[in-house]
Amino acid sequence: MKKINPKLSSVTCIIVIFTIFCMSMVVMPITANESKDILDEFEHELTNETTEEFRPEISIQGSAQLQCSPDIVGINLRIRTIDLQSAVTAKNDAAVIIDEVIKQLKLLGISEDCVETTGYNINMKYEWEKDTRVFKGYEVVVNMKVSLKDFDLAGKVIDKSVDAGAFVNSVTFELSSEKRQELKTTVFAQAAIDAKTKASAIAEALDYTLGDVKSVNVNNYDYQPRTYWKNSYDGAAESVAPPTTILPGDLTLSGNVNIVFDMYKE
Repeated sequence: MKKINPKLSSVTCIIVIFTIFCMSMVVMPITANESKDILDEFEHELTNETTEEFRPEISIQGSAQLQCSPDIVGINLRIRTIDLQSAVTAKNDAAVIIDEVIKQLKLLGISEDCVETTGYNINMKYEWEKDTRVFKGYEVVVNMKVSLKDFDLAGKVIDKSVDAGAFVNSVTFELSSEKRQELKTTVFAQAAIDAKTKASAIAEALDYTLGDVKSVNVNNYDYQPRTYWKNSYDGAAESVAPPTTILPGDLTLSGNVNIVFDMYKE
């Protein structure tokens, strides 16, 4: 359906009323003063309808970064077993190592709730020898993650896990979901202030004053866990363990918002 311009509609109504008024003058005579007052009122309303103030808008993106201390240390473990004859045997050997790792963690007072399996694969392993693809057995690779709030336990977890037969993929510093939610308000508030500061500077440069907020869009909220140590797994590198003295470092959270303001002349 074709939309009707509200301003055009109002003007049309005024013209119709004015026409009726002129016709009524033939039937019902009025004084000159009364006629002038009515015409002035019509002219005032018509002027208001057709000369509404134009208010330009400005769309601006604000961003903020917040430095904070991690409250989680993540120790990513890798269990790898190979058997030339049987995938079942390789699987069972991996299960023995996993059980021993969990046993050692419990002895450190770490709950199973802090441990999760992040990957489990059973593959047929092949290697190239003199342009020939040679079967090397069945390989089982299990990835586990231990998440700790007590950073003092991290070194002990690494030592006990390696002693139990696991390798260390990486050690990362992270934020818990509770802390990410807690800091979200602060990051977005700073991003909004940044957007308003930029918009005010642009409006002032154009000889305008910043007006009302027309819309707000939240674009992004993110942080990147910091990797403290990572195993490259080149050749004999699987036997390498990270240093067991764990020193946390700050993380960076970032947030972005897009805000539309209107502007006006003073």
